[in-house]
Amino acid sequence: MDREFDDIVMRISRSDREAFDELYRRLCPLLVNYAGLMVSREVARDIVQDVFFKLWLGRKGLLPESSGGGNIRSFLLRSTYNAAISTIRHNLSALSHNDSIVREVKEYYARYDVDRSEILRTLYSRDIRSILDNAISKLPPRCREVFLLSYVENLSDKEISVRLGLSVSTVENHIHSALVRLRSALSSLHD
Repeated sequence: MDREFDDIVMRISRSDREAFDELYRRLCPLLVNYAGLMVSREVARDIVQDVFFKLWLGRKGLLPESSGGGNIRSFLLRSTYNAAISTIRHNLSALSHNDSIVREVKEYYARYDVDRSEILRTLYSRDIRSILDNAISKLPPRCREVFLLSYVENLSDKEISVRLGLSVSTVENHIHSALVRLRSALSSLHD
């Protein structure tokens, strides 16, 4: 399914920065939203930045899926999950004297493991990009602009407000409206 990424992965392994940037643009929002299931959005952004940084550092060893290199999307999801859990564990170190609390927290976050959750695996492995792209293109222009600044460029509501000269509440309304419309577009996947 991710064979479309074979060329990108091969180019990244040859230190092609444009290919790396393309992979980042395509998968960053997905990974930030996934990490955001477990940690705050700000921490999720940091985690995804670290995951991509480590991917770049290890780029020479990357192989495309067709060469036995595995699925890059699955690899990045797994890396993001592991990094989020590591962050949570680090934050729990103050509670390490109480093993039952640590165990409960680990069990709670295990439900977000794409390898253990059929629903998450289906959601994150389906190629929904074309459906999303189509739905995003149908958003009203200002709503689309706000949504892309938030979810593609990862700007905060306040940063978008300053950039576009809108109130924060207007930015929030545009994002809410976009998410409602996108959820509606994605509901066809469940049919």
